[in-house]
Amino acid sequence: MRTYKSFCPAKINLFLKVVGKRVDGFHELESLFVFTDLVDELEVSLSDNFALEISGDFARFVDQENNLFVKIINFFVQEFAVTKNIKIRIVKNIPVGSGLGGGSSNAAYFIRALNEIFALNLDKKSLQKISLKFGSDIPFFFEEQASIVTGRGEIIENFPEFKPISALLIHPKISLGTKDIFQKLAGNFSQKIGSEKLKKMSIEDFLILPNDLQQSAISTVLIIGEIIDHLEKFGADFAKMSGSGSACFGVFSSEEKILMAEKKMFEKFPDFFCKRISISWKASL
Repeated sequence: MRTYKSFCPAKINLFLKVVGKRVDGFHELESLFVFTDLVDELEVSLSDNFALEISGDFARFVDQENNLFVKIINFFVQEFAVTKNIKIRIVKNIPVGSGLGGGSSNAAYFIRALNEIFALNLDKKSLQKISLKFGSDIPFFFEEQASIVTGRGEIIENFPEFKPISALLIHPKISLGTKDIFQKLAGNFSQKIGSEKLKKMSIEDFLILPNDLQQSAISTVLIIGEIIDHLEKFGADFAKMSGSGSACFGVFSSEEKILMAEKKMFEKFPDFFCKRISISWKASL
């Protein structure tokens, strides 16, 4: 029996600019996507019937019937005449609806699994093109390398290697809908930086840049603003939201400051997901 196993890493947007809206309805973005060591665990194998087993801290937030696994396998059955008789096991350690790309990461690695299990021999570009049908962030996860992402998410340029960055991740266990947050922008778009200039910038430059969706998210969930304020109050050099939220992260100048901030954040927000993470250039799987 052929079985595919993989970790599915979360991503963080070190910055995110919304620079316009396209004729197809999608927004035009500029962002730097980087990896973290927070991962979901995926196992896919041939079976006698279709089965999806979801476990982990955030399993209850996944719709068993209407999810990307079901949509993707249905597409592959129709497009490539593969069997739907597979068993999927996913351990959800990444918060759902958090701006960390957990669902997109799962989707990318599931598409890879189907490509391998059914020996379809599709190359990376083909897999990315398929994945774009299911979400704008998914193509990035085929790169396994930090990347400048523009367009709606389909233009991906690999970013040079950088040293791992220690950070503190906070999620208020509130899921946000990406579409709703984008709609709140109401045409207030940023000026485009351009990929040539972005490729010459340092990590520190990116950390200074804003997340254009942050204020929209805060207006929806006020606690996001409080989390960012407290990360800064507790010593973060940089603190912001990732993606369309609601997860936030703080970058500190020393391990000692992170440990102290982690303790204080636990005391302030005892019911929230709080975890030290490593932000990295490459997916360490």
